Amino acid sequence: MIYKTIKVLLVEDMLMIAKITEQMLKKSPSNRYVATHKARLGDAVATLKTEEFDVILLDLNLPDSRELDTLARIIEVAPDVPIIVLTANNSDEVGLQAVKIGAQDFLLKGDFNYLTLDRAIVYAIERHRLQRTIRQLAVIDELTGLYNRRGFNTLNPDVIQKIKKSELRGYLCYFDLDRFKQINDVHGHAKGDEALKEFAMTLQSVFRKDSLLSRFGGDEFVAMGVETQPDQAEQALSSLDVVLSVRNAQAGVLFNLESSHGVTYFDKNASLDIEELSAAADAALYQNKERRRRLRAPAQAGFHAQEDRR
Repeated sequence: MIYKTIKVLLVEDMLMIAKITEQMLKKSPSNRYVATHKARLGDAVATLKTEEFDVILLDLNLPDSRELDTLARIIEVAPDVPIIVLTANNSDEVGLQAVKIGAQDFLLKGDFNYLTLDRAIVYAIERHRLQRTIRQLAVIDELTGLYNRRGFNTLNPDVIQKIKKSELRGYLCYFDLDRFKQINDVHGHAKGDEALKEFAMTLQSVFRKDSLLSRFGGDEFVAMGVETQPDQAEQALSSLDVVLSVRNAQAGVLFNLESSHGVTYFDKNASLDIEELSAAADAALYQNKERRRRLRAPAQAGFHAQEDRR
């Protein structure tokens, strides 16, 4: 039989209960558990910062932390790891509160065996995976894989908070694709979708991985982040222009992929209201789009004049 290996962090200050729990894990008929035992919250937190685990078995009452504060701290450090609370309290109230805060399940000490524990762990891992998938689907744009507007609204406060706590500069950049309607009208919506996906991949290639990249809908995209180096956003925008120019110059390209953009910069001394920042970036986008349209007009007029002479 092939056993699945599951890494467990067991946080329990009573050595006897910890040993009994570890013995139960070894009796699993279908999984191979590798357990790491810690008796204090501080030690558990330090371990979670350096090691990865599949599940956490957590006693709430530890020498350096009590009850739901223990759970809150563990969730803060390891939000992506499912937690099963082990409680000695015969009342369901503590367990239910723990589940409301973010635990996947709770077990009463002395009231479960190795089969019960094994099943609880497997179910907790699967429930947590499904919940994470659902959360991701709610904030991810299905076509491009970037965050959608909901995802942007959920995560942009994190960027704002980083700016508030540092001397760094933030940026918010709006994009849309030039003549995107023409791609759809001439080549069909399937090709339009390809254009959107290609542009999203290009944004991912030129912006830092920790940038907040979103598609709001249609051909409207947003990039937001913190500059760790001077003019980092401007360099990314320049790289974007270069990548698209090289792409459009290739032989056999069915349609050009071009973009207008508008960017606004901000720091902790500026207004950090996201609606004001968005309005500024959107206004800059409009100005850039009009400027690009005026630059294209003479070239298009010359092209049509040549066609007329022929």
